[in-house]
Amino acid sequence: MRVRRRDQLICRWDNDALMIALPGQHRWLRATPDLLSLLQHLDEFTDVDEVAARFGDEAAEAAAKAVHQLHNAGILVTDTDDADAPAIWQHWGPIAARMHTEARDANYLVNSPHRDATAVQIAADGESPAPFKRYPDAPAVHLPRRTLPLRTPVEEVFAARRTHRAFAGTPVGIDALATVLACTFAPQRFLDGGAFGPQQARISASAGGRHEVECYVAVYDVTGVPPGLYHYAPEVHRLELLDATVDRERIAALVYEQDASYQGAFTCLTTTVAARLSWKYRHPRAYRLWMYDAGHYGQTFALTCTALGLAPFQTVAFHDSGIEALLGVDADHEFATYLLAAGNPAPDDGTGSTGQPYPPLARLAASAHRSPADLATDSPVDLATDPEQLG
Repeated sequence: MRVRRRDQLICRWDNDALMIALPGQHRWLRATPDLLSLLQHLDEFTDVDEVAARFGDEAAEAAAKAVHQLHNAGILVTDTDDADAPAIWQHWGPIAARMHTEARDANYLVNSPHRDATAVQIAADGESPAPFKRYPDAPAVHLPRRTLPLRTPVEEVFAARRTHRAFAGTPVGIDALATVLACTFAPQRFLDGGAFGPQQARISASAGGRHEVECYVAVYDVTGVPPGLYHYAPEVHRLELLDATVDRERIAALVYEQDASYQGAFTCLTTTVAARLSWKYRHPRAYRLWMYDAGHYGQTFALTCTALGLAPFQTVAFHDSGIEALLGVDADHEFATYLLAAGNPAPDDGTGSTGQPYPPLARLAASAHRSPADLATDSPVDLATDPEQLG
């Protein structure tokens, strides 16, 4: 058998010792001077007997055994191992592979007698991070408290949900924006979280009710809201102005010129406040949770927009550091997560399915201000007498 050192290994310092991560396992291996010397000399495939011979006759057998153990642990590879490596880790790299390993099999103490004691210990370890972020000194736009009615049948909303990339170029009303923000990001009620304190219940699911998502809104063409970059404060349902100079051109430079990211009426830039999660969930698996939550918010955003007759768009193709600099956040604590945008749909943007367009073209002019269900003006169709309506 011919072996060599794995191309890339993940290492860390632990109590003045260098530890090497065992690929695919939660375990780590202490790197002794002899092990480091061995790995340094195995940058090319070498026969195991030749490797063992370097340690002398008396130690050769033990050295050969150690080499086999290192191979079984994944530290060394053979000339046939690379072809068998999963393709995803060839593409994503060893750091992503290690993160995947560390995030697996976390113990959530669901049925453990230690669950309550652990919760009390976490709560006693310091105050929970603030559930809301505010810019109290910023000029504010107070949004309408009453949301627009969402009466479109859910099956129609599901069927009509599309990722739109073309917009009508007409303004969206403040009521529509307020409804989208309230449904996607605002708490609908509060719950007793026991040792963890009051918890929010939003339309979007969130791990442990932590709701680590923050929303910033770049407004371009919304009736009743001056253009600029705002922070949405969900507990008071208002927009807090951060920068009145932010426009489509500023956003375009950060999203690789993807038109749909900034050609609608507004763009929501969401971030993750990591401490809200890490305070409660103190294991690497929690790194997955903000990704799940971002998806929950994205789907709520898209479905709400669709029910209002708006055209939603979403992407993660943006320059993280640039977005964070624009928002003025510390990326070690709050980082860019998802981009959500919307506007009035173009009459024909290529996203419709076969059959009747949705929303009906007659509704488009007013769809920015009222629910599509309220805009229906057609009388009920009797398919028996008007078969052409089958479309």
